[in-house]
Amino acid sequence: MREILNQVLGYLRGIWRFRWLVLAIAWVVSLGGWAYVAEIPNEYRASARVYVDTRSVLEPLLRGLAVGSDINQRLNLMTRLLLTRPNLEKVARATDMHLQAGTDAQMEGIIGRLRSGTQIGSARGENLYTLSYNSRNPQEAYAVVQAMLDLFVEGSLSDTRTDSEMARRFIDEQIEAYEQRLEQAEQRLADFRRDNVGMLPSDRGDYYQRLQSAQTELASTELQLREAERRRDEIQRQISGEEPTFGIMGPMSPSSGRRSVNPELEARIQGLRERLDELSLTYTDKHPDIRSIKRTLGVLEQEYEEALAQLPPELDSPRGGGGLDANPVFQQLRMAQSNAEIEVSALEVRVADQRRRIEELQNLVNTIPDIESELKRLNRDYSVNQENYKALLQRREQAAMSQNIEDQGERVQFRIIEPARVPTSPSAPNRMALFTGVLVLGLGAGGGLAFVMSQLRPVFDDRRTLNRTTGFPVLGNVVLHASEQQRHRERLWLLTFIGLTVLLLLAYGATIATAGRYLKPLGQLF
Repeated sequence: MREILNQVLGYLRGIWRFRWLVLAIAWVVSLGGWAYVAEIPNEYRASARVYVDTRSVLEPLLRGLAVGSDINQRLNLMTRLLLTRPNLEKVARATDMHLQAGTDAQMEGIIGRLRSGTQIGSARGENLYTLSYNSRNPQEAYAVVQAMLDLFVEGSLSDTRTDSEMARRFIDEQIEAYEQRLEQAEQRLADFRRDNVGMLPSDRGDYYQRLQSAQTELASTELQLREAERRRDEIQRQISGEEPTFGIMGPMSPSSGRRSVNPELEARIQGLRERLDELSLTYTDKHPDIRSIKRTLGVLEQEYEEALAQLPPELDSPRGGGGLDANPVFQQLRMAQSNAEIEVSALEVRVADQRRRIEELQNLVNTIPDIESELKRLNRDYSVNQENYKALLQRREQAAMSQNIEDQGERVQFRIIEPARVPTSPSAPNRMALFTGVLVLGLGAGGGLAFVMSQLRPVFDDRRTLNRTTGFPVLGNVVLHASEQQRHRERLWLLTFIGLTVLLLLAYGATIATAGRYLKPLGQLF
């Protein structure tokens, strides 16, 4: 440690030998550096802070009714696009800086100066943005920040309106296209139904469901037919075993008062007429049961007329006799038999019609499924177009509502926290720090050069250094005794050195004192 300390002291003694060189270099560097710093133009900084409020009161109320957009993402994009050439050209025109450019190269310089001097910052997690610009002219700095602020606000809002308008125009075009698709689908569906009438699925289901339903109905009708035939046969058996009852009058025709030709035939005709009257009250003449009864009634009436024509004249008189026709039980059995015959005839017609329908469905086993499949495809296409059309209509209403909200400024609000002001004092350069740095640089340069000179022209300050350097023993040293005049001269030089050093420090202090109220640099006077 002692060796290191001695070595350091030796270096300092070497520098002290060239102290005048250190002082001279410090003066030259300080004066030149202070003059240069003084000539550096002032930089004025204007700034503004704006808060973007994206939490609207209407947002929870309009959720699901209006189209929401990511305002924060749009603002971040706008801050990046603010320093693009088109926006910087707008700023240059708004601040009349473009008038300073006579050529394209000068305009490029103005654009570059705007890009390098503008700073945009934002607080993390908050929608607080800071716009600042550095310029040698305070009025220009204020104008640029104000133009940037206006462009930032208007650009964010105009981009949102432009996007909404483009979205609405696109939706209108899609709605018009889907209207045409919907009309075409409706026309195709109508033409298909018209061309395949009678073979389309009904409310009872598709082809296989209708075929199964028809077969089930046929089985049920056949069962009813067998039951009706059993009832008819049983009534016929009872009629065949009934005993006659004699009365005063013989059997007479109920319509003419003449003697009855065939009471059984007359009873059937009468029953069919009554049945026809009952059905006519409910159904039309095209009903299968009515048509069947009319056909049966025509055949029976023709048989009755033929039997009446074969009757002998002497028997065609109003005289009467006795027989089964006078038996009330027999008459009731005749009526029941007639009703059973009618029911059997109607069921036979119904069975034949159902068999015919089943046969028609079975013959169309390769046609109807294809028709039903095509109908389902057409209905599916129509449903898809209709759903998309309704969704587009709903989207258009949401887009219109969103645009109305944005036009009224309810979705996002810009609040100026700190408006831009004309700076009254320069923000750069920091002359106090520069002046101090120049002084330190001058002293350091002088000390460094003095150290180099001491190493190039070394001397021995003590015996120990001489011994260590030469390796020879030092027997003694000779002391120089200066005269009184020499000592006086040395004291004078020392005082001069100290005075110059103090004067340098005073000059530094005066420079620092006048840094705050420094006059315009010489470059601005011309």
